[in-house]
Amino acid sequence: MKLILAVDKNWAIGRDNKMLYDLKKDLNHFKEITTGGLVIMGRKTFDSIGFALPKRENIILTRDESLKRNGALVFNNVSDVINYVNKSPKEAFVIGGAEICELFLAYIDEAIITKIDSYSVADTFLHNFDEDSDFELVEESEPIDDEGKKIKFVRYKRKENK
Repeated sequence: MKLILAVDKNWAIGRDNKMLYDLKKDLNHFKEITTGGLVIMGRKTFDSIGFALPKRENIILTRDESLKRNGALVFNNVSDVINYVNKSPKEAFVIGGAEICELFLAYIDEAIITKIDSYSVADTFLHNFDEDSDFELVEESEPIDDEGKKIKFVRYKRKENK
């Protein structure tokens, strides 16, 4: 299972249930990687997007047992999501929010991060993979300009247990 998100220099990902940035190259990168796969998110993330992401199987994890959303499968516990993902031939991506990322962290073998060279006022932060000894940086793009912001595409992989 993979995780894919954009973070600022403090690993911030959001404020008031909204993404911090809406950058074209980052969003195209996200779309290119996740199209055809499963995207796993919390209810607040789904509602902030406002619709099921096209050409992807949308999965919502929520405590609300009565929740229904068009175009999405709804699960109420992590183990049911994991069982579903394990039976699917599709690649699975955790896309937020922070609480969902933490719940699935033990199952993540790769983190695909867009690092935005900026500081933001934020109330939601992602796990810092730079400080996690279980993960190693395996790929980092050169900085590119995305609507006036410098960004890098970075990949971390879980280290093999020796």
